[in-house]
Parts: sequence; C-alpha cells; structure tokens
Amino acid sequence: MTNQSKAAGRKSVKLILATVVAVLAILAMFSSSAFAGDYNGYQVTVMDNLSELTITTNETEPIRILNNAGITLATDDHLDLTAFEQGVGGTIKINRYSTINVEIDKNVQTYGVYSATVGDALKEIGAAVGEQDEVNYAMDAPVVDGMVITVKVAFPVVLNADGESLSFAVIRGTVADIISQAGLTLGADDYTEPALTAPLEAGMTINVFRVSYETEAIDEAIPYSTTTVEDDTLYEGTSRVDTAGVDGTKQVTYQVKYINGAEESREVLSETVTAEPVTEVKRIGTMQSSGADATPNGVTSLNGYSVGQVISGRYTHYCACATCNGNGNGVTTSGRRISNGMANPYYVACNWLPLGTVINVDGTNYTVVDRGGSGLSRVGRIDIFTPEGHSACYRYGTGSCTITIVRLGW
Repeated sequence: MTNQSKAAGRKSVKLILATVVAVLAILAMFSSSAFAGDYNGYQVTVMDNLSELTITTNETEPIRILNNAGITLATDDHLDLTAFEQGVGGTIKINRYSTINVEIDKNVQTYGVYSATVGDALKEIGAAVGEQDEVNYAMDAPVVDGMVITVKVAFPVVLNADGESLSFAVIRGTVADIISQAGLTLGADDYTEPALTAPLEAGMTINVFRVSYETEAIDEAIPYSTTTVEDDTLYEGTSRVDTAGVDGTKQVTYQVKYINGAEESREVLSETVTAEPVTEVKRIGTMQSSGADATPNGVTSLNGYSVGQVISGRYTHYCACATCNGNGNGVTTSGRRISNGMANPYYVACNWLPLGTVINVDGTNYTVVDRGGSGLSRVGRIDIFTPEGHSACYRYGTGSCTITIVRLGW
C-alpha cells in the first residue's frame, strides 16, 4: 500500500523546481536581450580627409573613439561632429590642418588650409582658377602638408584674320599654335605678324595677311617729247608751235599684288606700243626787244589769249595830264604812278588784256598797267603812255601796229 502523503510531497517539490527553472530561463532571456547592445557596441564612420574608416565601439567620447582606433590629432586639426551622436553612431569628420605653398605667376605665398583636395584648397585661399589655367596637380589630388602648388594663369592673345577678331587664353605656345587652334589655313604667300615661330606673349596681337596676285592689262599714254628751234623772227619770250605733239599709247600688263584685298604693289610683265607719239616742234623767239622787262611767269594762256599770239592793233598816245588821265593825280588802275617828265616806263592802257601783261608793239615791249574808256575794250586797241607831255601825244599820233603777247599777267 502506497503512502499518499509522501507521494504528494514529492510531486510538490518537482513542480516548484520546474517553476524555478522556467523563471531562470526567462530571466536569462531578458538579461541577454537587455544587455545585448552593451555587449556588441555601435558603429561610427570616421572621415579622415579623403580616408574613410568604419569602427564598432562602446565609447561615447569622440577622442576616445579615435584613440582606440589608433587615430591621433595634431594641435590645429579640427573635428566636425555635426553628423555624430554619442552612443548611437554617425560620422566623425577630421579636418586636417596642412601648410601649402602656392605659386601663381612666379609669386609664392604660404597658406594654412583644412581642405582635403587641391581644388578645395585653392578655393579656400580664394585663388580662382580658370578653365584655361594650368595646375601642377589634379584638382582632386589630396593635399599633402608642405606641398607646392603651381598655378600658371592663362594670358590673353588676340588674332585678327579675314575681317574677324578672335580672343584666346593660353599658357604657352607659338603663333603657329594659335593659327592651328583657330582652324585657319595659310596660303603659300600668306604670312603673319609676328612670325609663325614667335613665342606667345601676354597681350599679343597676331595679324594674318592674305596675299593674292592678279594680272591686269591697261592702256597708258606715252608722253610726247618736244624739240625746240631758235627763231630770230620771233621776239624773245615768245614761241610758236610748228608741229603739235601727240601722246602715243601702249598696253601695259601688270602683276598686281594684293594684301588683305588692298593693292600693295604692281610689277610690269610686258609692254606693247599701240601708237607711237608725235614729237612737238616748237620755235623759240630770239629777236631782241626794247622797252619793258618781259620776264616769263610760266603762264602760257589766260582768258582766251596765249603767249606768242599775234594781233593786228591800233594805237593812240596819252600823258599824265588831267586832260589825258582824268583828274591828273598820276595813279594808274594797277597802282603804278605816272608823271610827265619821268623816264619812259613803257606803259600802255587797254581793257581787253589782264593787268601786268607784257605786249610787244612793233619791236618795243610795253606793260599793261591802266584801263581807259570803252574804246579801249576792242581787241587790239591800246593807248601808249608818253612822259613827254600832251604835245608829244599829238606828235606821235595814232596808227596801226602789230601786237605780240609776250607775257600774260604779272
């Protein structure tokens, strides 16, 4: 027979033990879940300039996190913690301080920067780098403490060609490089100033000269020559043309050189005479004259009259008295003064020839210095001054004469 009380006691102990085990298991599970984070740690990303490192840590202080990762900071380095949360994670960014030397157009300056790349460092110091400028490092190259960054700044060059003006920014090269960059082709005779081999310089202006040649045929005159013959039947200072000169003609073929469309020079290739010139034959008077000076003035024709022209005339005489010369003040139209008793000045009055004209009247030269009444307007009509007085005018009287024009005007 079984003892019921003992059996019931054994069942109670077993139930208690099972309950304790279950509670311990639950506690173990809770403990494992609650402290799992502390046991495994959390992740932090460290950006050290261009390097990136992800670490797992239980530390909350950034400096201790970096020290545990073997990362040390220099005195001037900066930490950027804007993307980091203690105990949670994120990114710790290290801005390393570096000293760089920047040379721009041979001028060297030293700067302290926190940028990680060369391009950012140049922006940090305010150095604007153009597209055509040249840097000795790639813009994404890492900054290294003590490095020397050399910037060659492009300089302007102007090219004038074919009516256009083009601007270039260059670092180096020759004129030929600019011609190539502009896509220009030079002909065999084209040239540039400066020459193609000239090195480029800041502010340089390059001019392109296009050279072309054309052949041109032109009819030109051949000036006639003059042969002179002395003639003692003509008065000194007069002449007569026996044979009129006539220009000849010739066809001249030129090679014309043009630079940028403008004629530069021309060279004769050939000449063909199409008409020979006719030589002028001119007789020069040598017969002596008395009276007024007849120095030539170079005028050969004036107002329809010409030197050497012979005119049939009629003469009268006048003196300086009031009857002959108006009020008798002795002043002629030209301003020359006359008076009775003076040495003979060989003057005449007429209205049809210019004042200052010298005429030869039957072998004696007279100068036209005065005007008179309407009767003196007729061609060939002259009034000869005589300083011997009024009675001499009647004595010399009137008559026909031959007038030769020796000079026209003063």
